[in-house]
Amino acid sequence: VMASSVKKFLSATLFEYETQKVIAISSYKIGLIYRGIQMLIVTYVIGWVMLREKGYQSFETVVSGVTTKLKVHQLHRNPVHRDRIWDVADWAVPPQMNSAFFVTPTWSSPKNQSQTTCEEDKDNKWMQNSDCIKGHVHGLGWGVQCATQAGASNSHQRERGLPHLRESTAWCPTEQDILMTRVQNFTVLIKNSVEFPKFGVKRRNILSNMGKNYLRGCNYRPDHEMDKYCPIFRMVAIDIHWECNFDYDEEECKPDYKFRNLEDGHVGRGWNFRHAYHYVEDGVHRRTLVKAYGIQFFISVTGRGGKFDVLNFTMNLGSGLALLTLATVLCDIIVLNIMRKRKKYRQAKIDK
Repeated sequence: VMASSVKKFLSATLFEYETQKVIAISSYKIGLIYRGIQMLIVTYVIGWVMLREKGYQSFETVVSGVTTKLKVHQLHRNPVHRDRIWDVADWAVPPQMNSAFFVTPTWSSPKNQSQTTCEEDKDNKWMQNSDCIKGHVHGLGWGVQCATQAGASNSHQRERGLPHLRESTAWCPTEQDILMTRVQNFTVLIKNSVEFPKFGVKRRNILSNMGKNYLRGCNYRPDHEMDKYCPIFRMVAIDIHWECNFDYDEEECKPDYKFRNLEDGHVGRGWNFRHAYHYVEDGVHRRTLVKAYGIQFFISVTGRGGKFDVLNFTMNLGSGLALLTLATVLCDIIVLNIMRKRKKYRQAKIDK
């Protein structure tokens, strides 16, 4: 009895084959729906998965390195001191940064500063003697406050009840900003080298057809057939993107440049820092202070490279073809639940 039961169980489970019952329905409506769904699925697989997203390729993210070289010379005329030529060593501080560079269009450089007493900045004013506390360090001042008022002009201001300058013990003379013009005409050469190790491909944004003479005179122009690849730019923030298809010639792998501003609003824009050169002259400790106001430019490099891959192609194609079963499932739902003859179709489709 036990052996007979086991045999029946195995026959009912392991040694039976089931197949779906196929019914041919002659209906223009359901036929159009069925073929329409199939067409949408095929369009999605071919148009989006294969062509738009390149589902037949394997990809690798770009490995990148960036160096910059600022090009600038300007004559600054100074009515007090002699005129001075400013070049890249004065404008780009520090000279090398990681995927970035700093430009100094405004600077303050008081020379021969020594620790003595002098007037505060004109923005730091006070109305009463009691407002200036000897020994107090004001957060926005240049040094330690004194109990006296600086300069002869302050006596006249004080008599009229107008704001007058503080006097402080500090590094004197204090700072005075100097604005350099024509910043928009400065250029920067960006050298970007990228690699796709998986495909053994290395590329540069200085293309093989760019000679020394071309690089001396070109500037980036997005609408120009050749200059849209020129690596010399005006003063803007720069994004470099590499989108490469190695199923074609490697020389067709070229960068695209985009520009954007990372700052919002008008308050607190830009960046500034101070650095000083100390020395001793006639036994007095002196320094030359440089306060640099400027703009920090960040260079962002993104990209990917792709090449035909049999495994990716078969996986994506198989997944797309499997979606075609959705057409049958959706049509069964419509035929068995929505159409007017659904009861007749259900009886023919399902045997009870």
